[in-house]
Amino acid sequence: MADLSSPVFYDCEASSLDGFVIEIGWAYVRPDDGQIISASHLVRPLAEWQIAAGWDENAEALHGISLAELSAQGIPLRDIAGAMNRELAGRELYSDSPFGEAWLSQIFEGAGIEPSFFVRQTSADTLLEKTVADRKFDRSRYRMAVDDAEQIRRHRAEADARMWAQLWLMITKDAP
Repeated sequence: MADLSSPVFYDCEASSLDGFVIEIGWAYVRPDDGQIISASHLVRPLAEWQIAAGWDENAEALHGISLAELSAQGIPLRDIAGAMNRELAGRELYSDSPFGEAWLSQIFEGAGIEPSFFVRQTSADTLLEKTVADRKFDRSRYRMAVDDAEQIRRHRAEADARMWAQLWLMITKDAP
């Protein structure tokens, strides 16, 4: 049985802020050995989304995912939802974006599947800040690590989710 105590951090990339999810990624720390487990999938949009009509070129410049790449490599929603349910059943998921839950819902509603995990309203940053305080971790060290991570942030779903998992590992591994 998997240890469910480690939070799962997830991130989404989208066609635009008010658009459709085009990539989902997640990451968590395996408590027994401290290994970060992560995955991501490009999302094959449903035809009814009419994604090209609302495509934001500024968003594409940020995440680097083109419509052509999405068309060629996107995974069906049902396959993504099934993979997430298998891997993340019973887990608690946290995002750093106020849009994350809506984009995650697009995947599961589009697939017609209920998630087997729990999406928490607490942001990833708030969870980590609380953990820093609870474990009496050096707050300035944490803030420096966050600032460093933000400087190299890729705006790709898996890389961004891994960033939060790496911060979690730093706090929980090194805290007294």
